[in-house]
Amino acid sequence: MIRKHLVRCLVSLSTVFVLGACSVQTEEQRISGVIEHSLQKMVGESAIMGSSNPNDYIAGSPEAYGLILNTGEEGLLVLLQELESSSDNGLREWIMAQASTELLGDRNSVNEWNSGKDWLRQYKMSEE
Repeated sequence: MIRKHLVRCLVSLSTVFVLGACSVQTEEQRISGVIEHSLQKMVGESAIMGSSNPNDYIAGSPEAYGLILNTGEEGLLVLLQELESSSDNGLREWIMAQASTELLGDRNSVNEWNSGKDWLRQYKMSEE
């Protein structure tokens, strides 16, 4: 009887730990989804496609950009990971870097940069 109760408690605790781990992963996935959807809206569905000024894409989709900024510190971590893992260095990466600078606020030590990858390189150097 005691053994059966002990096994039941261990199974319950294991379930709680697994569910807890899933909820953390789910939050990161949710934030990643918000960022991806917002970037796609800004870059892929924008009426100003063809502009050479990345700020035009931000200005053209303020709601989508606001959703990225509303992800906070968790979003910053996702942005940095996405920027690091991206093989491209285009408009998406520039917008990710710009959002990162705004999320960092006073902690951003990079004042001048030409591309998303350029900003990331300088940011990583300043963090070392």
